[in-house]
Amino acid sequence: MLGVILGAVAGAIAGFLLSPRSGPENREKLVEAVPGAPEAANRASEDLKVRLEEARAAYEAGAAETRARMEREFEDRSKS
Repeated sequence: MLGVILGAVAGAIAGFLLSPRSGPENREKLVEAVPGAPEAANRASEDLKVRLEEARAAYEAGAAETRARMEREFEDRSKS
């Protein structure tokens, strides 16, 4: 569900960036079209940051565990 929301936000942002209107005009149109959009975008951005940090930490932990397991396996085989 979050992916759909983030995709929609990213698409809207791309549309506004590529539109022929100026930045202030686009921001005004956005606020008129979607009240609370800036706050929702900020919340989504913060949520994404948290999830990415959690994913990075999990990746690093998994990589460290895999490396330790491989080193033990290498040591065990070199002793044989």
